[in-house]
Amino acid sequence: MRLSDYVMSYLEQLQIDNIFMLSGGGIMYLVDALGRSRIHHVCCHHEQAAAIAAQSYAMKRNGLGVCLVTTGPGGTNALTATGASYVDSTPVLFLSGQVKRADFASKRHVRQFGAQENDIVSMAKPVTKYAVCVTDATEIKYHLQKAIYLATHGRQGPVWLDIPLDIQNAEIEPEQLCGFTPDKISEPDILAERQPDLEMLHKVVYHTVTLLQKAKRPLFLIGHGVVASRAEDLFLQVQRRLKIPVVATWRALHVMDSDDSYFFGSPGLQACRYSNLITQGADLLIVLGSRLDNMITAFSEEHFACRAQKIIVDIDEAEIMKLDMQNVTPVVCNVKDYLDTLYQTVSNFDMPQYEDWHIFCGDLKKKYPLTEEKQDPPVEGIDLYKMAMEISNHCGENDTVVVSSTSRCNTAGHMAFHHKVNQRVISSMGFGSMGFALPSVIGAWFGSKKNRVVMLEGDGSLQLNLQELQTIVTYCIDAKLFVFHNTGYAAIATMQDRNFDGFHVGCDKESGVEMPDLEKISCAYGIPYYFVKEKEQLVNTVEQVFAQKGPVLCEFFGSLSFDEIPKCISHLDENNNRVSAQLENPYPFLPAEEIDSIYKRMEEI
Repeated sequence: MRLSDYVMSYLEQLQIDNIFMLSGGGIMYLVDALGRSRIHHVCCHHEQAAAIAAQSYAMKRNGLGVCLVTTGPGGTNALTATGASYVDSTPVLFLSGQVKRADFASKRHVRQFGAQENDIVSMAKPVTKYAVCVTDATEIKYHLQKAIYLATHGRQGPVWLDIPLDIQNAEIEPEQLCGFTPDKISEPDILAERQPDLEMLHKVVYHTVTLLQKAKRPLFLIGHGVVASRAEDLFLQVQRRLKIPVVATWRALHVMDSDDSYFFGSPGLQACRYSNLITQGADLLIVLGSRLDNMITAFSEEHFACRAQKIIVDIDEAEIMKLDMQNVTPVVCNVKDYLDTLYQTVSNFDMPQYEDWHIFCGDLKKKYPLTEEKQDPPVEGIDLYKMAMEISNHCGENDTVVVSSTSRCNTAGHMAFHHKVNQRVISSMGFGSMGFALPSVIGAWFGSKKNRVVMLEGDGSLQLNLQELQTIVTYCIDAKLFVFHNTGYAAIATMQDRNFDGFHVGCDKESGVEMPDLEKISCAYGIPYYFVKEKEQLVNTVEQVFAQKGPVLCEFFGSLSFDEIPKCISHLDENNNRVSAQLENPYPFLPAEEIDSIYKRMEEI
């Protein structure tokens, strides 16, 4: 059997139904094998886009994505999505071609010898869980099994197999191949998943119950670990038993409905005011599968949830140990194991009622809605938050929502959008890279079994993978593409306004960045085009877009000055030193007396 055919048949057995790719001579045998297999190949127009689509597919399916790229630039073009998958803990298998072994530059001590040759494995190793060049055809089963096991177990992430041309075409005897034995893996995260410390779990859960019985203001903070461990339903069972308020990171927004009376948004650097007030007021915080990065702690770990005892559950011990926080009980295990033990335990106890705390949180949510936050100074054009809310009103739970990975649309798509249970939100949070949304639409559509995808993207970010409009047309993808037109890079403009007295470089037309006419581009690709310039057009136009079948592009015109508020921005103190705003009082700032009054009332609960 040809090795390339073996690779594809093995992926077929894993029920991989789509592989995202861009053809190349360096993968000609793998491409041929893929074409002859039962796996559908999705042809993108750039390797970065193919890699992003595979990442999005994996996010949507909560399973393995696969990307196939050629040697040289094919591999390097895919590295951005590889790095994004690594920090976002997304399992993706990258398969790349390589020159035949006889042409390896390393045999000659030169930089390059084979056509388009490049040492992609050395580049990929820092951002993968496993990266290897397969130089022995008889080891393909071992490398495939090991790579996929590592990608999908412990703290998940990408893996990379580089396969030389002569190895791709090698004849092998499948029944004689040696496989991989997972028992030999000793990485701490995988050991924690495979062999949970049951004694530790029962002790820490008993400690949790003790703290819950004493607490007046407990709070769950759920993160991607709940999703990765497939513990969404189990978490909801625990939450319904305990009736504790919940906040979520942006990777876990689909676990609860935005309108659930126990759900209070996402805390962090850019967040609804009530989300931060509640997080900072809790006296017990149970963190489930979030690494609590700087976007959540607002670069102030020691002040985050400063009134609370904290139980932090994560499969990666280093993510807990990095935190500069007080009153932390670290729990290194799979989130699902912790929740399962907690659910069994609390069923045997009479637990307190936290109704006063629940009511207080609900009052804060009503008092500080996002729609009442005022832009200062007022901006012209369409309000991005209201646009996101209107789009969300037309989305169902079977829709996948792809949100820009950076800047204004990223914030609006997570803060203002009213998410529904099981309505998966796709965004590359760790890298925050421009250009991710359009290719993510492709991966999300195939990952959802071809259900509708709704995208919210900025005009600047759209340009980085604009060519994928053709991929969307080729596969007749049912995508509603909403693009915020603000004629520049708003985040850069705001940064330069704040730090450099409004001296702009590379952020708008006057400083070197100009956006094309999207109506003409839509026409070129044969995509129906709509626009919204006046707020009176908003409701009717969005309705028309959703009534159309197939891909539609809708451009709505706003201002470069639209700010993603509330947000914890830095400012100068009385000594002219730059300090960060505290989570409980993001910009636009509330009077100190109002903040003090809120926490005084909290402490009376």
